Amino acid sequence: MPSVNTHVIFQTGFIGDIALTMFLLEEIKLMYPKDRIVLVTTPAGAELSQAFPQIIDEVITYDKRGADTGWKGMKRIISIMRNQSATTLISLHQSFRTSIIAAFSRIRFRIGYATAALSFVYNVKVPYNKHVHEIERQRAFLILNMFPDIIKKLHVYKRQLLNPVTLQSAIEKQWILIAPGSVWNTKKWPKHHFRTLIELLLKHQPLPIGLIGSNADRELCESIIPAQHLGRVHNVAGTMSLNETVQHIRTAHLLIANDSAPIHLASLVNCPTIALFGPTHPGFGFAPISDDAIVLQKDLSCRPCSIHGQYECPLGTHACMEQILPSEVLKSALDFLN
Repeated sequence: MPSVNTHVIFQTGFIGDIALTMFLLEEIKLMYPKDRIVLVTTPAGAELSQAFPQIIDEVITYDKRGADTGWKGMKRIISIMRNQSATTLISLHQSFRTSIIAAFSRIRFRIGYATAALSFVYNVKVPYNKHVHEIERQRAFLILNMFPDIIKKLHVYKRQLLNPVTLQSAIEKQWILIAPGSVWNTKKWPKHHFRTLIELLLKHQPLPIGLIGSNADRELCESIIPAQHLGRVHNVAGTMSLNETVQHIRTAHLLIANDSAPIHLASLVNCPTIALFGPTHPGFGFAPISDDAIVLQKDLSCRPCSIHGQYECPLGTHACMEQILPSEVLKSALDFLN
């Protein structure tokens, strides 16, 4: 291979998926620091990427559900990718649309999952291993002739390059962060449990509490604030970019969240994490990987019922989340804080 190459990484999944891809990009950058890394991602992914300029040389924003919807948007992205003179394309997304873009990109060396739609467009097909963490699944893309030294030098998640640029707007005080939202309703720990947990945290420790999430989570966050919080609970959902959210998670003592994107943002910056798993299971490959992290879940015959979560519990009980009690979460939180 030439001493300097351009690698296009295509990742237009959910925010959590994009966050975990930063570990892959770090691996490549550590191995070949002079090579260019170009990330094709969603508008939200582009926002998150601002936190990690050390590992990403260029971001191509693909608004597949907005301005770039349809064939016109695909042609725009294909045109931009052709102009990169890239050596390799790594596609971490398995959709039909992604494979079409890969096929027409004119990038000679294309790597994708064997389970991807139209997988024949990829020169190398990587098996999708359901039983390992997502980061290890993505590492499989590197254990190829493309990166001949990678087997010898793979490291545990040192996060050598995953230090977000400090923002002037970052809040200096440290607090406990709680992220009660999720794209999927069944992944959400019940509101009354979150409210009780906050009451207990206010009673048993002195730190302020921040509620984080997207603008869509702001009303949910407001609904779990106890009446008597004495100004110690702050709803900042929808007020920060993803870049700023990463900053705040980085300076937090602890994050408490459902199986959702914030636990993966916390993994990036090694924030202690308590993750609440209900309909899904950490065995699917999306457990938190901060050095100090714990998963709270219940061993029920009905779970896991979904790999991603659903909008309604199939049994109508939501027992997998209801049975995780605030007292259990409090105990784990106090253990972390002490």
